[in-house]
Amino acid sequence: MKEVLVKKAHSRSQFHLSQEQVTKLIRHTDKLRDKIIIKLLAYCGLRRFELAKIKIDDINLETKKIRILGKKNIDRLATLFSPQLVDDLKLYLRYVLQDAKKGYLFPAVSTLNEHGHITPTQINRIVAKAGKRAQLENPHPDLKNINPHMLRHSCARILKDQGLSLEVVQKVLGHLSYKTTMDLYGTKSIVEMDDELEEKMGDLFG
Repeated sequence: MKEVLVKKAHSRSQFHLSQEQVTKLIRHTDKLRDKIIIKLLAYCGLRRFELAKIKIDDINLETKKIRILGKKNIDRLATLFSPQLVDDLKLYLRYVLQDAKKGYLFPAVSTLNEHGHITPTQINRIVAKAGKRAQLENPHPDLKNINPHMLRHSCARILKDQGLSLEVVQKVLGHLSYKTTMDLYGTKSIVEMDDELEEKMGDLFG
């Protein structure tokens, strides 16, 4: 009887980029906007739709927080624990968005875009372009280009490798339930988590 070979399915979550590869990806962007997009994906583990919908007034550079509208329209606060990312955002807001107080952080580049903000497809292109310039291939054997979700997986793995607790990793990725959020994430306060992020991550990717 002839043996039938069954192709083993790969889980996308098992593949990720190293810290050095993420840094290389960021360095191969050619626009400040694109650098910030990739940094937010890598540092905060954002999903594409979460990134696309960030508004200027969602950002508080004094508290280093960004309001993120996640799945099921549940709000959370992402922490900007990288001082360099904060500086990049200040430059972007001032010189690219010309100190605008309202509107999307990454506005649509085409008047045909009905949503008014960058699309997930455009985010894909930005990440893939940087990956090609950096000569990086997707570690997933079934995929070719680096994509935004790969940066989310990479964020989770690098946070763990840096010694961050599961509680903090879940906070960053927005995996915690609304009830857990209201309970201040269980055993650690938000302030304690933010301090741990800044201490162990900081400007890890530059």
